[in-house]
Amino acid sequence: MCITGLSIRHVAERFQHSNETILKYFKKILFALSSPPFYPKYVHLPHTSDPVPAAIINNPKWFPFFDGAIGAMDGTHITCHPSAAE
Repeated sequence: MCITGLSIRHVAERFQHSNETILKYFKKILFALSSPPFYPKYVHLPHTSDPVPAAIINNPKWFPFFDGAIGAMDGTHITCHPSAAE
């Protein structure tokens, strides 16, 4: 799956459900995270004119591999700090 890198078959075995069930709910979660109201509220893509953060430029793990990238979809360098109210 996305974060663990496990296949649907491995996840199905771990949770003792069929591949079809795992895929069905994976798609539901993926759709929920990529649709309103979640996506426009919590996902803010950078503009191409925004400077690259110093934390990325100064870290050889991330730069120059992300040079010219406007974002990462796999969460490799996305930091999340929800407010206390959330």
